Amino acid sequence: MTCGSCVAHVERVLSKAPGVSSAQVNLTTEIATIIPVDNDVKKQPLIEAVRGAGYDAAPCRQDDRFATGLEHTQQSKLRRQRQALVQAIGLAIPIFALHWLAPILQGNQHGSHVWPSVAEAILCTMLLASPAGAPILAGGFRALILRSANMDLLISLGVCVAFLSGLWALLITHSPAMHFHTAAMIMAFINLGRYLEMRAKNNATSSISALVSRIPLTALRVEKDGSQEVRVEQIRTGDHIRVGQDAIMPVDGRIIEGQCSVDESSLTGEPAVKPREVGDEIPAGARIVEGLVTIQATRVGADSAMGRIIQAVEDAQAGKTKMQRIADRVAGVFVPVVVAITILTVAGLLLLTDNTLTTVINRAVAILVIACPCAMGLATPTAVMVATGKAALSGILVRDAAGLERAGTIDCLLFDKTGTLTAGAPTVSTIDVVAPDAAMSENDILALAAAADQYAQHPIAKSLVDETKKRNLTLTEPDTFSSTPGRGAAATVDSREILIGSARFLKENHIDLTRAQTIVDAWENKGQTSIFVAVDNNCLGVIGLTNPLVKGAASAIAALHKRGISTAMLTGDVTSTAQATANQLGMTDIMSEMTPTDKLNEVHRRQENGQRVGFVGDGINDAPALTAAHVGLTFAGATDVAAGSADITMMHHDLRNILSVIELAQRSMRVIKQNLFWAFFYNSLAIPLAALGKVPPGLAAAAMMFSSISVVLNSLRLRS
Repeated sequence: MTCGSCVAHVERVLSKAPGVSSAQVNLTTEIATIIPVDNDVKKQPLIEAVRGAGYDAAPCRQDDRFATGLEHTQQSKLRRQRQALVQAIGLAIPIFALHWLAPILQGNQHGSHVWPSVAEAILCTMLLASPAGAPILAGGFRALILRSANMDLLISLGVCVAFLSGLWALLITHSPAMHFHTAAMIMAFINLGRYLEMRAKNNATSSISALVSRIPLTALRVEKDGSQEVRVEQIRTGDHIRVGQDAIMPVDGRIIEGQCSVDESSLTGEPAVKPREVGDEIPAGARIVEGLVTIQATRVGADSAMGRIIQAVEDAQAGKTKMQRIADRVAGVFVPVVVAITILTVAGLLLLTDNTLTTVINRAVAILVIACPCAMGLATPTAVMVATGKAALSGILVRDAAGLERAGTIDCLLFDKTGTLTAGAPTVSTIDVVAPDAAMSENDILALAAAADQYAQHPIAKSLVDETKKRNLTLTEPDTFSSTPGRGAAATVDSREILIGSARFLKENHIDLTRAQTIVDAWENKGQTSIFVAVDNNCLGVIGLTNPLVKGAASAIAALHKRGISTAMLTGDVTSTAQATANQLGMTDIMSEMTPTDKLNEVHRRQENGQRVGFVGDGINDAPALTAAHVGLTFAGATDVAAGSADITMMHHDLRNILSVIELAQRSMRVIKQNLFWAFFYNSLAIPLAALGKVPPGLAAAAMMFSSISVVLNSLRLRS
């Protein structure tokens, strides 16, 4: 594909293929993403549909998506384009020389003035038949036959008009006004432009290569008869891998022997070195700073942490922003409009003026060449590729391009509290027994609470289980379990009915909390979270948990306010605890004791008031709000449901990364608008100038080349 018209045409034919719900095609990566009606869609009809449109396609294999073949494809194309450029220049230079030196080369003999023109014609024919010209002409004629207007069609029309008019002058009219040098100049500039453009695009896709390079090619697999070095793609789940000091983890794995210090900055962007021991997980791409460990592979290839990052980046780069969809639609009708303008210009010049045929041909060629819409097609995808790649290298994963676009427009950010503003794993600080039964101890309360809540996904449940293990208490398996997100859980443990959760949850289940309320009031004024535990309809104890603020939370909130972005805390916690946390953060807009539905309704309410709402959360109870917000943000440690609902995932739990996301999004949209403005402004100005004869064909080819390259180079500024 060469321009936005190609993208629009391929998308159109793929969308009409059997079993396809929608299709999305990216010009820069040359990847088509198909959304099927069901999972029974066949690949071959899709390939045939693309071939019927005048292009070619092949399935993107799973291993290609992990170790992406994009880099190899780009390198191969760059090599071929370099060869085409050498041929174009090598043949164009003697054509120019013959054209400009023709008066000197001509002799006094009859017919001697013809041989320089004949030589030009022969060299020009060789140029058009070479790899520098034949693919372009073939693409143009194929587009004409299939009625698919694209950039190759415009170039082919321009070159053919110049070449055929030269033959007409040489063989029929014997006019000295030849246009072979015009065709040669166009081909030289087009090939130079494509080579420079391809180099720039190769730089734009370098983030994928950088991510892939973080995974080693081989690993040391431990087998019964010793260790053997194998390629990473040969490793299977369950294999034992030995990883030593300064080595990179080839796959996700759990330590089964040894201990080490690990640098996970390649995934999180956080340079801190962390200790790991038996039972701990280490992700692919992490570096062993010190120690020697044997790990059992838990996720390999595309399923590993680095594999998922690479796939997320590829998916984001293949996506489209709202502006890109508009640009593609415009490009889809642009080429037929240009051809119509050219025909009208030629007709007008021939019928209404006394311009020579040479002048008419020059203007027609200039219009066709200068109007190629390649800059429109490249304006958005190159910027998106650079931005999402830059973000991934910094530990920020963008799920789709549209999410990045929306992130730059938000004016209101809503935050969950537990696990988002405060540490994801709160710690048990106090346990108070409020039961009249003196036989019930703190450990008994904790053991019952942890047993009842051990299958809940909330960070508080994990804290209770961790504290139980720390005290070496028995964790009993519950007979029944049910959870109410944002409220609490109910379970049967050793034939006893356990309720654990917020005061609101227990009151809804008709539990009397009078005896516990005095204790709770004192805790919550200090910012502690209170969890009530009821056994057989009686409140027997209260567990107090503390949640330290996450790194950079207060400074991030202050910076957001400075940018003019309002913030609010939406939490299921009680008002006093939420207020204590908000005071530390400098937040004034607080909504407490909220259910997932309440959070969702608050997002909708603010959107109806005209606000562009972002939501930051990490739990199952945050999933509805994350999905409904203009942009949802979460962290790598979030639940699968939350991660699947968010548009942007930050690998490191530092709220200051939100500022990086917003800044990158705003810069990206600024660059995209600059690119699109330049692309449309260029064509709006260039076509009239060419029609008026102010731009000769050679200069038109140079201008078209410059417009495309300038768009790509402007996008590359996002890398810095």
